[in-house]
Amino acid sequence: MVSALVVISLVLTGLVAGTMAVGLVAVRPAMHSLPPTSYVLVKQAFDVSYPKLMKPLQISSLLSTVALAIVAAVDGASTCAIIAAVAAVAVLTNILVTVRGDLPINNAMATWRPEAPPADWESQRARWDFFNSIRTTAAVGALVLLALAATTTY
Repeated sequence: MVSALVVISLVLTGLVAGTMAVGLVAVRPAMHSLPPTSYVLVKQAFDVSYPKLMKPLQISSLLSTVALAIVAAVDGASTCAIIAAVAAVAVLTNILVTVRGDLPINNAMATWRPEAPPADWESQRARWDFFNSIRTTAAVGALVLLALAATTTY
């Protein structure tokens, strides 16, 4: 059971981390090159479609990683259990930063008129980028930890 949960957690967390890493290193620079009107239009469109994928992935990643930590602990695979528990904290951090940091800014940006964004739109974008960097780092950290958990004896 532990080996199946390791695979499930790795795949789900890998999808979260991979999607977020691509966003950070490829989508973000492209978006920053756009003029304000185009940036707002693309961001608003993105914020409609992206949560439909990420919300179930993030929740599934958390649940499978918590399940891995519990099952590994019950099975006596303590090293795997500890690593998975730390990975679960990283996944939870990803979700909390998303909910408390990024989503409120996304909700505000959804109300912007693309042809007339607020005067402080760049500082709001910078705040969003800050939170996005934290949650992406947490997701990639969780993935690395789960890869390490997969190499332990269980």
